Amino acid sequence: MQFMKKYLKRIKKDEHGAFTIEASVIFPILLLLTLSFIFFALVIYQQSVLHYSANTVAERLAFVWDNSDKDIDTGEFDKYTTFPGGDGLYWRLTSDQYLSQFGIDIFSRGNATVQIGSGGGGSLPQQKLGRATTDILPPGATGEVQYNNGLAGSEIVVKLRSPLNLPSSLSSLFGINEIEAEASHVVTEPTEFIRTTDLVMYAVKSIADYSGYITKFISGN
Repeated sequence: MQFMKKYLKRIKKDEHGAFTIEASVIFPILLLLTLSFIFFALVIYQQSVLHYSANTVAERLAFVWDNSDKDIDTGEFDKYTTFPGGDGLYWRLTSDQYLSQFGIDIFSRGNATVQIGSGGGGSLPQQKLGRATTDILPPGATGEVQYNNGLAGSEIVVKLRSPLNLPSSLSSLFGINEIEAEASHVVTEPTEFIRTTDLVMYAVKSIADYSGYITKFISGN
């Protein structure tokens, strides 16, 4: 028993092989931490690329929304909406799903959501959304574009999905096989905003001018 105690004390004081033991324990931990940081860096990078693509698609569609003949990349056009074959003079009222907010779906046909690269078709908003192609998307990415028209304004919403470009063993180890990204962009039309503002100002002035006549007519009866 005394011999065993002396032997254990000697082993405890002896430092031979301590570096090897420490290295064999610490090195795998450092290696796993390094691989984890690399993995998450790759995931963040692919997520950033996918979000950039979604934002670009939404921005381009919103930029050319006021005219279907505008080039989606440059914005150039040689035909106005009132020309034959164009969107029409009252497309914002009849074909832009504006009346559907009030439960009137006489002119609106179908939901304004299409798959990217499908070419669209159907209603005018679906045709406009169908102009988005897969050229700007990362390899293997898919998604859909949606148009929302509300009283406060309209916006383009893009949702993308893409598989992780990593070895399947790593993806299974961390439980991540696919990444998603979503971006939206408000449709801005400065010219139409000015027209609408002028119309409201004219209507308010007209109502104020004729309110006196209406009051006299009502009180006279």
